[in-house]
Amino acid sequence: MKKFLLASLLWSLAGSVFAADVPAPAYKAPSSTVVSTGSFYASLDGSWQRFDLPNYGLGHHFVASGTLADAGALSLSQRLDGYLVRGAVGYFLPVSHTIFGSNTRLEIGGLYGHASGSARASITSDASIAGVAGLRLDGVTNAAGVACTAFQVCTINGSSAANYASWQIHGRAAGDYRVGAVSFTPSLAVFGGEAHNNQSTTSVFSLSSLADPARVSTYSASTSLRWTDVGARAGLDLKVAVTPWAEIGVGGWAGFASRRASLSGSDIYVDNILGFYNGAGSISGIGRSSTPFLANAEAGVAFKPLPALLVRGFVGVNHDSKAPGVAPPTITAFGGTTSPAGISFGSQNSYYAGGGVTWAFGEIPAGMSALGR
Repeated sequence: MKKFLLASLLWSLAGSVFAADVPAPAYKAPSSTVVSTGSFYASLDGSWQRFDLPNYGLGHHFVASGTLADAGALSLSQRLDGYLVRGAVGYFLPVSHTIFGSNTRLEIGGLYGHASGSARASITSDASIAGVAGLRLDGVTNAAGVACTAFQVCTINGSSAANYASWQIHGRAAGDYRVGAVSFTPSLAVFGGEAHNNQSTTSVFSLSSLADPARVSTYSASTSLRWTDVGARAGLDLKVAVTPWAEIGVGGWAGFASRRASLSGSDIYVDNILGFYNGAGSISGIGRSSTPFLANAEAGVAFKPLPALLVRGFVGVNHDSKAPGVAPPTITAFGGTTSPAGISFGSQNSYYAGGGVTWAFGEIPAGMSALGR
């Protein structure tokens, strides 16, 4: 049964792309004995995070020549720098309870992450562009009332700001299988949590043929995107004891979550070119569900200065197949059908690096992970 479980976990991870997890305890070199009676441990780590979220694009839209169809708006990058703190407490089952091999342990843990950032972009019309429309969140068009020609170039300048935060809790079971200096650790976990991304943007449309710099149209918006996850994942770590007090490790996990996202926001359009294309709009109660594939890959190194203490460093990558973003409103043709803003899902990878410690109430046993997961 143990061989079958390990083979199943290896197969489930083969060929997958990996991403972030909550921390797991660390381990000593395999020369140590396994825990013979129940005991507890605690782990804590922190890391720099590059959260990669879908691009943000609201405000002025170019209109294509001939068809007058939507030719797109600004697309502002949402790569946000921040931090993430993870912690866990766990219990080693007595040696007679070897659900996952030696050092079978059960743990509960959680994480909190935060990041913020800003972006700027600019686009200018070319021969494929006929004009500009101001498209609000609710799908109402506020026209600039001008054409973009070779003698009247249209420019859209925009900026955005984002404030992202997330939390998650998990329950996890893991154990070790050792072959000489190499230790394999399969694990199973269930998790749940919430994230939100509050974003704002401003875009300004201007004409090269206007001598007065104040004659522009301005768009501003604020949106709030929230989502909850509940899911399960399977993991596998591999560790190699380099010395009795140092090890290196690689590992990862993969799983799925049930995700529910919601969106609300408001905006305003002010026209100082012709002076009468003004308006404000809002959206609320927009929801969408998905089932993202989530995964993690991590590499780490650990040192054991004391029998009960392990210090580690690690780097990793996160994958989310359906990260939520704000889908901009669209226009079929100028003066024709429009659709309001909504929720989009896109595949994203994020990266992190950090370090942490594990403290055991007793000696840290063989087979514990050098990774920060």
